[in-house]
Amino acid sequence: MKKFISEFRDFIVRGNVMDLAVAFIMGAAFTTVVKSVVDDLMMPLIGIVTKSVSFANIVWQVGSAQIKIGSFISTLITFIFTSLAVFVMIKGINAAQNLRKKSDKEEEAEVVAETELSVLLEIRDTLAKNEAK
Repeated sequence: MKKFISEFRDFIVRGNVMDLAVAFIMGAAFTTVVKSVVDDLMMPLIGIVTKSVSFANIVWQVGSAQIKIGSFISTLITFIFTSLAVFVMIKGINAAQNLRKKSDKEEEAEVVAETELSVLLEIRDTLAKNEAK
């Protein structure tokens, strides 16, 4: 049992699990913000355009069942805005990583060029010493 607890502790403390936990918490907080933007800012504006006081109050009555189409559309809009925000963030992160990779490659090329130049200068100096003898 001690080995199991020790392995579990090592698993939890490992960096990837902690990163995943932080990402999950940030994702939940981000979803809450996007939901608030949609529910509190976007949906009232859409309600004005559709002549509905509250978009979530749009309900279809089919027999004894209530189909909450307004709530579904609100959730769908929240999903679309969340997906769009994540897409824009990932594109930004990828662009930043590409810039970093380009600068790393440029620095690498400069180091190679400097190394080649120093070797060539060393060869030149050695040849000049040999000719002077």
